[in-house]
Amino acid sequence: MNFVLVVDDNSLDRRLIAGVLNTSFSNQIAVIEASDGIEALHIIKNQKIDLIITDLVMPNLEGIELIRKLTQKPNNTNIIAVSGRNPYYLLMAKKIGVNSIFTKPIDKEKFLITVGKILNISLTHKVHI
Repeated sequence: MNFVLVVDDNSLDRRLIAGVLNTSFSNQIAVIEASDGIEALHIIKNQKIDLIITDLVMPNLEGIELIRKLTQKPNNTNIIAVSGRNPYYLLMAKKIGVNSIFTKPIDKEKFLITVGKILNISLTHKVHI
């Protein structure tokens, strides 16, 4: 079982990503949700996470700071950064070590292929949205 942490302050975006992942990779992943970087760090302390999907612009602890904290330690954390704001944030995330970047709205097909490759799992259901 792969554990995926979805971090986004927008609950609708967070639930949409979690729903697409659960439907597309059923029985292969468990999705955990966090509303900001601080909540994400608390979860990561107590749970092995195989992939983090994080928004970049959030209150309390932004995605860029979360990524910096995670990539400072050699723990091979897999991270996908997503943002609907200035593409500069995504380029900065790529420079500091994320596996992949996506702009919102996310291209679901490319997103699911990327998640599958990172976790080395196959889609169980094709999502038509």
